[in-house]
Amino acid sequence: MYPAIPHMTQNFRTLHLGWVLTMVSLVAVISLPLVGKLADTYGKKRVMLILAGLFSVGSLICATADSFPVLLAGRALQGAAGGMVAVSYALVRDTFPRRWVPVALGTVAAGIGVSALASPFVAGWFIDNHGWQSLFWFMLGYAVLLIPVVAVVVPETSLRLHQRLDLLGVTLLGSGVGLILVGISQGPKWGWVSSGTLVTLFGGAGLLVAFVVWELRVTSPAIDLRLLAGGALRSTLVAYLFIGFMIAGYGLLMPQMLQTPAQVGVTYGVGLTATALALWTFPTGLLTMLCGPLGGAVARRRGARLTLIGAVCAMIVGLVAAAALPEHRWQIMLISAVFGIGMGLYYASGPNLVMDAVPAEQSAVGAAMLGVVAQLGNAIAVTVLSVVMAENIARQNPTTGRITYSDAAFQHSFILAAVVGLAGLAVAIRMRHGRTPATGGAEAH
Repeated sequence: MYPAIPHMTQNFRTLHLGWVLTMVSLVAVISLPLVGKLADTYGKKRVMLILAGLFSVGSLICATADSFPVLLAGRALQGAAGGMVAVSYALVRDTFPRRWVPVALGTVAAGIGVSALASPFVAGWFIDNHGWQSLFWFMLGYAVLLIPVVAVVVPETSLRLHQRLDLLGVTLLGSGVGLILVGISQGPKWGWVSSGTLVTLFGGAGLLVAFVVWELRVTSPAIDLRLLAGGALRSTLVAYLFIGFMIAGYGLLMPQMLQTPAQVGVTYGVGLTATALALWTFPTGLLTMLCGPLGGAVARRRGARLTLIGAVCAMIVGLVAAAALPEHRWQIMLISAVFGIGMGLYYASGPNLVMDAVPAEQSAVGAAMLGVVAQLGNAIAVTVLSVVMAENIARQNPTTGRITYSDAAFQHSFILAAVVGLAGLAVAIRMRHGRTPATGGAEAH
């Protein structure tokens, strides 16, 4: 979806197109705790199929949307499928021989890399030839074809953990995060000290405090905050929050920068089509695919913490290099490759760290918590960086509605994402967990 954002301005003339991305992350934050509980209670394969069904319905709504609110509603349904990867991580732990779980988790990362490699080409071809709406028709068709394959091929796990669903906790979490994101996105328009901004920000913070208090009191919490007491899971989640910010920042900024036409007043314009964008940035997906299993192997031999540190360092280098506003193809491809290395190591490290930190019967819940913080980092990044970009608009085409941002918009945004990454690197370096070879959860208790 990232390459499609600049092409949506003609249909939806709003400065808040970032919510097309934020909505998916926000709903994923809300639904992931429920998804993890449902997967541990009713079966991981069954939940995966239900999520795929919701994604299909959301794709259909988005493909036929004639207004921005309807589009966001469809994206919300697609966001419910954000727990798919977390459930798959837990399914790997339940079905693979224990000694092969670290590498198998890295191989799941390779699958994500294949997606990252193929999706820009698929998206580019559809956008350039049939418009952005065709992306959703493709998503619908792809899901409909894949659902029966998963139903037949993927095994179900017999492991079950019966707990009540904490709907109040999920409501408090989602409402709190949503209000804070609205306050951040609308702050420049309303005024940062206006009553509307202050009410949303402090109201959201209050709901999150209420969420923490409730989760510590309820017998079956949506997110078991007691799992954070030992520190092993807590440090992993904090690091992933910062890394999620970096990944979303790179994904949001790079397509917009490279698809902007060359013009007077800006130095970064390359004017790529969506297809050309895929040709320039394909090393990201390729290296993600290759480094996923490699990261899993390193985690099994040297510990997942080392894999995580390598991931963060590679992403920071890529973001800093992108802040120089490169124009040549070889520069873009090199930056894409470096960031792809980070992505592959990232997808291999987190699941191994979580599986070694939580008991087997809570593997889906633990993976869901990892997904929550990653999606939260994504949502915060898109919201915050969209505000930074909106404050640095060079001009807007009155006919097409397309916006041209100043050089400073991209420079400041890339650097901000890199600084957030430094915080994640500090957490990864200090963490005690993951310093020994990954066991696939054999030592978790």
